[in-house]
Amino acid sequence: MLLESVLSDTGLGLARADHDMAQAERNIRRLKTLVAKAAMQGYPTTEVEDQLKAMTQMLAHLKSQRWEIEGLLDEPYVVLNG
Repeated sequence: MLLESVLSDTGLGLARADHDMAQAERNIRRLKTLVAKAAMQGYPTTEVEDQLKAMTQMLAHLKSQRWEIEGLLDEPYVVLNG
């Protein structure tokens, strides 16, 4: 029972992470659009573009970690006694 509860909680946590990462992706896309418009109007955007690039890289890293966690949950569990 406890293991099922933990797995259920973990599944909910992963679903929340998926939701939050999707929202972050949408926000980054929106910001990139705004930055492009600002650049077309002559505003300096290099620093913001660099920050968006860093955020995109961090998000990609978080996504890969999230998939690693799911992969670990799919592996058989070993119970050690002693």
